[in-house]
Amino acid sequence: MRSLSWKIALSLLLVVAVSVGLTAYLTHHRTTREFSDFVSESRATYFERAEQTLKDFYTENGSWSGVQGLFQILPTFVNDRLILTDTSGTIIGDTNGQWLGYNAQSVGLSKPTSIVVSGQEAGNLYLLSSGMMMMQFIPPAELSGQALASPEQRFLSHVNTSLIIAGVVGAAVAILLGLFLTRQFTKPIRALKKGAARVASGDLAYRVDVKSNDEFGDLATSFNSMAASLDSSEQSRRRLFADIAHELRTPLSVIGGTVDAMLDGVYAPNPDNINSIKEETEVLTKLVGELRDLTLAESGHLKLEFSPTNLAELVQRRVTQASIIAREKNITLKTDMAGGLPEIEADSRRIEQVMANLLDNALNHTPSGGIVTVAVSLDKEGVLVSVADTGEGISEEHLPYIFERFYKVDDARSRKTGGAGLGLAIAKQMVELHGGRIWVESEVGKGSKFSFTLPVTRPKPVS
Repeated sequence: MRSLSWKIALSLLLVVAVSVGLTAYLTHHRTTREFSDFVSESRATYFERAEQTLKDFYTENGSWSGVQGLFQILPTFVNDRLILTDTSGTIIGDTNGQWLGYNAQSVGLSKPTSIVVSGQEAGNLYLLSSGMMMMQFIPPAELSGQALASPEQRFLSHVNTSLIIAGVVGAAVAILLGLFLTRQFTKPIRALKKGAARVASGDLAYRVDVKSNDEFGDLATSFNSMAASLDSSEQSRRRLFADIAHELRTPLSVIGGTVDAMLDGVYAPNPDNINSIKEETEVLTKLVGELRDLTLAESGHLKLEFSPTNLAELVQRRVTQASIIAREKNITLKTDMAGGLPEIEADSRRIEQVMANLLDNALNHTPSGGIVTVAVSLDKEGVLVSVADTGEGISEEHLPYIFERFYKVDDARSRKTGGAGLGLAIAKQMVELHGGRIWVESEVGKGSKFSFTLPVTRPKPVS
């Protein structure tokens, strides 16, 4: 009983049974009533015509002499029986010819219809309806609404039998068609059930075959999108673990190797060797901090402390701090700050983190003698900040993935500059948490330009 197909089938069976039963009952009731009314009206019409025929006979002949001959050729209604008496009550006409000469009262006839010709009573007319075993007298005044005679009842019985047969056949066809349609309706659900089981078992590559454009098709499409998202998340999770393991392996190996060498007496525990361990520890600390910030930002649990912020002053402060590294690398660091910029609602510490990542990225990928230009201006989306360099640039194939975590255009170069591939991913998350947008424009051999915008007003929290 837990099967949806059976529930739908039984519901359909109940609907069919109730519908067919109710239709058969109402049809039987209406047919019987209409047929009874028709028979009664026909019998009354027949009696009136017979009465008029007898009046015409009496008018033409002046008496009832020879009237039995008329009764022998007079048409009858089904098995009904007409009887005529004269004014004394003697039966002078009988469609069956059995009671001729009998007195009407002696055979139990009463309440006749008087036949009046030229204002004078000429006789009385009786109508008897034939049953299965006996004759039933019907007073002319009660012709309407009388019970049906046997032939009429048999006709109605045949009609009702036909209705029952038609109802049973119709119900059987409806049930078979309903079972077929039920199977078709539940087929997508069974496919989704199978797909859910496959996905739950770990087969994230499984997809449901979409064959319809209705709600089931939409549901299957949503299921496939969910499975694809889960598959993508699983692949990202595996890549993340692999990347973390890769990033941790090098500093841990350096630390472990240096310590082992000191313990074995190969390296002396002097400041240079200890400083090497300290540098690798700082790399690990930075990596863990970046992972923590990125994870909190992606999950929506990173708390931002918004306050009125002068973005031009914030950017200038970060540029001043980065100028020391720029001089050491013989890189010219320029600024282009527009005046009259409005204050924005932002978490200044997180925006400084974004600027630090962009400046570090530009300085690490700009050769000696190159130029890094930082500009701040106002555009339709808010305040626009850009960091442009004259480095080697990024090829078009790498641009769509440049803001993904642990993504590196050049692994060897990234290791040399100490990057783990998280800076741009963190910058993207921080900007988007502020309701802004970040993007990159680059051309190989000419350099790259990273830009982001921040709205002036504080963004509404995502519900």
